[in-house]
Amino acid sequence: MHKQVLWTIGFLAVLCLVTGFASASEQDGNAEISIDNGINRFVLDGKEFMAVRAIRENFNAHDFDVVTFYVRDSDTWKLVPLFEDYSDKQGAERDLLTVSGGADCVLHDFRLLRATATHPLELVAADRELGKSYADSNIVHFTYFELATNDANIPGRPSLYFKMQKSTVARAQYCDVNEALDKELHLGADSHFSR
Repeated sequence: MHKQVLWTIGFLAVLCLVTGFASASEQDGNAEISIDNGINRFVLDGKEFMAVRAIRENFNAHDFDVVTFYVRDSDTWKLVPLFEDYSDKQGAERDLLTVSGGADCVLHDFRLLRATATHPLELVAADRELGKSYADSNIVHFTYFELATNDANIPGRPSLYFKMQKSTVARAQYCDVNEALDKELHLGADSHFSR
């Protein structure tokens, strides 16, 4: 009996490694869930998620990445959008994120952060105002989202979505939002941007 339990545990561990599935708490100690080009699969709160990241070619220095999030519900994949609830834009929906910039700097990027015992799953989007050019330093806005459920069945909201919690402005101006994410929020400078 003891050998069978050990074999089952070993089999499940190998299955997690081969399929790339593990709960957020079982993944490595890095706080970020890396979303690289292609299909990214992971498990959060016992639910299977998928993020798809692809390049949108522009045939100049301004190609950009498009990222969408999905959750499996039985045998159906459902979109997990972002809702920005600003006072002048109640419930503005974003079905995708873009990671973009120019040859000099990235103007839009994000980090998807694992939940911890003291902090919920969070998505932080960083957006820099264009200014005069892609190479200028300018104001960077951080928008924080948490994964939310539509338990009240509110019309217009899906069962699972990223809900905006707050928006802040970086203390300094930056050319590349990844520098702002690293220096001000300590989330690292690695963008995963496919340029």
